[in-house]
Amino acid sequence: MSVYTFDPELLYVECAKCGQPVLWNPGDTTRILAWAGIDSRALDEKCMIVSEGCPACQPGTKSFTTQVVRLRKPDGDRPRTQRAPAN
Repeated sequence: MSVYTFDPELLYVECAKCGQPVLWNPGDTTRILAWAGIDSRALDEKCMIVSEGCPACQPGTKSFTTQVVRLRKPDGDRPRTQRAPAN
């Protein structure tokens, strides 16, 4: 059985203000996650980083607040749950 290890450098980063992808230097994602105390082993391909601004929409700004989000399947793709019959 192989152990799947997700490389946090593969996380997609997007600007919440303008919707553009944000490109970071190699190693930045790993460094930022470690600084924030986020265990990269808890992340997978369903996760992304959202930046509250970027150099494209806020020229001259060097630092932006970010958060890691986990994407969910659309409601139509989720298995339907059945309710217990009412008494």
